Amino acid sequence: MSINAVLFDAADTLFTTRGSVGEIYGQVARDYGCTAPFEDIQTAFGRQFRHSGPLSTREEKSWWHDVVHRVFAEIGMVRDFEAFFDQVYDRFRDSRGWILFPETREVLNELKSRTFRLGVISNFDSRVYSVMRDLEILNYFESVTISSEAGFAKPAPQIFEAAARALNVPPKEILVVGDSLRDDVLAANRAGMRAVLIDRAGRHPVADVHRIANLTEVLPLLV
Repeated sequence: MSINAVLFDAADTLFTTRGSVGEIYGQVARDYGCTAPFEDIQTAFGRQFRHSGPLSTREEKSWWHDVVHRVFAEIGMVRDFEAFFDQVYDRFRDSRGWILFPETREVLNELKSRTFRLGVISNFDSRVYSVMRDLEILNYFESVTISSEAGFAKPAPQIFEAAARALNVPPKEILVVGDSLRDDVLAANRAGMRAVLIDRAGRHPVADVHRIANLTEVLPLLV
């Protein structure tokens, strides 16, 4: 590959939740009278979550407020929803809610030593900055392009164009690494970029794309 820059998705590519979403929300919700099983909360999130994410920084918290309210309206409403939501929203602002994958820092160090330009492209909201700072990886990246600042969410081509401009690298010289077949790999290809699918759980065994099981497998592709 003639690649000079790598764009990483954020959540479930560089880092993941510290336990399942159902567990994290459920543990906080116990203090507000919720007795729903963590598995039911997790399933409800799967139904209510919209992957596009907020498209402006002004609406980030209200966007999540609506998602979480729909979840608990479905499985059983907590007492004092506003206080509950504020507490759990803040939990995902730093490493209390997130943890790096074991190989993330090693791979970023190696790519920086090889002088690749690194960026993030994500439908995460602006909490991504404090999450990455607390996980001690923010300084690896020259650019962070998120949907609420770009005004477009993956898989829209405009967010990939914005990420390429932020790195000042032509799309054809960029490799995108992400965990979504639609939003990362196929969308990056349509934007003129190379892409690999990180498929840690083997969810896409027949996908006709380049798949890797962890970030370490990116390194041999960039020689």
